[in-house]
Amino acid sequence: MTAAIRLPLVKTEPIQPLAMPDQSFRSPFTDPAATGIRLPRSVKALRLAVLTMPLCVTLALAWIGLGWFTVDGHLAATEAALVAVTVFAFYWVVLSVATAALGLFWRPRPKVQALHGLSVAILLPMYGEPAAATIGNAASLLAALSGKGRHRFSLHVLSDSRDTAAARDELAWISAARLTHPGLALQYRRRTTNTDYKSGNIRDWVTSRGHDHDAMLILDADSVMAAASVLLMADRMAVEPGLGLIQTVPRVLGGHTLWQRMQSFASEVYGTNLGRGFALWTGVEGNFLGHNALVRTRAFAASAGLPHLPGRAPRGGVILSHDFVEAALIRRAGWGVRMLPEASESYEDTPETLPGYLRRDRRWCQGNMQHLRLLTVPGLHLVSRFHLLQGAMAYLASVWWLALLALWALSGPGNAFYDPFLANPLMPIWPDVPPVSQAALSVTVGLMLLGPKLLGIAAHLRDRGLPLRQLPGFGASVLVEVVLSVLLAPALMVHQVRAVLRTLAGFDGGWMPHLTGRPGLGTLLRFHGTESALGAALLCLCALGRVDLWLLPVAGSLCLTSFISWLVQRDVRSGWLLRPIGGSR
Repeated sequence: MTAAIRLPLVKTEPIQPLAMPDQSFRSPFTDPAATGIRLPRSVKALRLAVLTMPLCVTLALAWIGLGWFTVDGHLAATEAALVAVTVFAFYWVVLSVATAALGLFWRPRPKVQALHGLSVAILLPMYGEPAAATIGNAASLLAALSGKGRHRFSLHVLSDSRDTAAARDELAWISAARLTHPGLALQYRRRTTNTDYKSGNIRDWVTSRGHDHDAMLILDADSVMAAASVLLMADRMAVEPGLGLIQTVPRVLGGHTLWQRMQSFASEVYGTNLGRGFALWTGVEGNFLGHNALVRTRAFAASAGLPHLPGRAPRGGVILSHDFVEAALIRRAGWGVRMLPEASESYEDTPETLPGYLRRDRRWCQGNMQHLRLLTVPGLHLVSRFHLLQGAMAYLASVWWLALLALWALSGPGNAFYDPFLANPLMPIWPDVPPVSQAALSVTVGLMLLGPKLLGIAAHLRDRGLPLRQLPGFGASVLVEVVLSVLLAPALMVHQVRAVLRTLAGFDGGWMPHLTGRPGLGTLLRFHGTESALGAALLCLCALGRVDLWLLPVAGSLCLTSFISWLVQRDVRSGWLLRPIGGSR
């Protein structure tokens, strides 16, 4: 007879929900749980070179410009302002060239094997997007991850949809996904009020369910990721306990309109190389794009709670472009933030029309302009402050370029610097300046403007090879993308300047769902009325001799904006145009 052994009853404490307190913007903060992470000296040296080289180039440009303007011993106020504005605007151009050049030297980091698995929650915030494609993509990703590696994955659909019909569709597709993928962990929650938009949606989940998961893979409604890339990110986070966030370099899906295909081509051919260079010099002071990223849950909860900014929207209130700020706060707390280009199968969609893109861009502008108020937050890393400034400069740069055009126009005919353009717009000749110097400057400026594209093409061809059969189509695609980009640049500048002015004037655009559908030509004429009016005014001023003739291309493209906008929303899904070498998406 064996005696039964009674074990003492052990009481287990229930796991407490995570707290996510508001972070202070008045005092620094360090998370005691952060294990710390070191940046190699080689990365520091690369960073110093990338950030200072553009400064040296622009200062040299300023010196040359001042020398040419003062040939007659006199420097007009407009000329001095022109040099100052040119130098400031050109810094960011040269920075892109330096980053793209660095991207050529990027090599994938060695793969790592996690010794322990993570519990990863896939978060899918929704705000009225089509349920079939949105939930279907996320459920397919979860199914592909099932049984792979040591990690455990679950899907959490976090709905902020206001429309009850959209909510019913979401529930229906969740039910369908559970039937299609039985045994997978799929959760659905819909908030009654969408407090603080997307950042509030994720924060609500972190404080209620985040304690059950080590990390969260944050998706957008248009995100598409491959299981291999997600596993690579999870392994990397498991073996580097000091990492708080891993961000991929998302590429744009091909879509079916000319506008989408153009964005996809630029992202694949130019953007991939830029992202690699950016990852190299930022190191563990990377950035967060708000989606297609893996975040350590407890680090996020402890470090990234966003307070409202003082004042009313749009300059105060909810921080709309929350991702850059969250990355800065996570790094401030002692956690690393790394970009991981190796996780290359990471995609996002883009609006199918130019008006849809510009409407989304207006919201991004409002959020990024708030970053200016956070540049002096105590404890932020210097690189994090630079990211915040870059976020604002993505829109303020348009104001600078417009100021540059205005100063050129105000200089008018008869200015010693601009008369050569009137005589020979394609090859201007400045008096008292050696022809060799003029040619060298012209070539340098041209290479700086086209540099990121040329370097991206070189990296793309190196990675994909040189298949002779595809080269003619690839060359034509590059030409089409460059021409369309140049034609649309003035219109994009006008809209970004309007967005900046609206924000400064106090107009709150709020959080708007994506604009769907393709507007007719009449609607486009009304939507792009400002560009058309400005283009017509410039044409009149050129005809009257009030501005230099080199502004004619700018005036012409502004007048044609409505037609170009109508053209780029044409369906090209079955064509070869704007397909990268070896590209299938």
